[in-house]
Amino acid sequence: MGKVKPENEWKFKCANTGKAIKRRKRYYRNGKYYTTKAAFQAQMAKEAEDKAAKAAAAPEAAPAPAETK
Repeated sequence: MGKVKPENEWKFKCANTGKAIKRRKRYYRNGKYYTTKAAFQAQMAKEAEDKAAKAAAAPEAAPAPAETK
């Protein structure tokens, strides 16, 4: 007898939503699979927002560099 694959196990999942991608036609960008173009754009917006938040928080948390001569 062969191996039985579970029903809910899919090869590809959306990088943004985590939903299983059932169709052969996928949206592939930057090394990740997405269900739609909108999901890809939402993920890029989220990453840009997180990056901006880190950049804004980093100078406040880091001490001023000491001068060296």
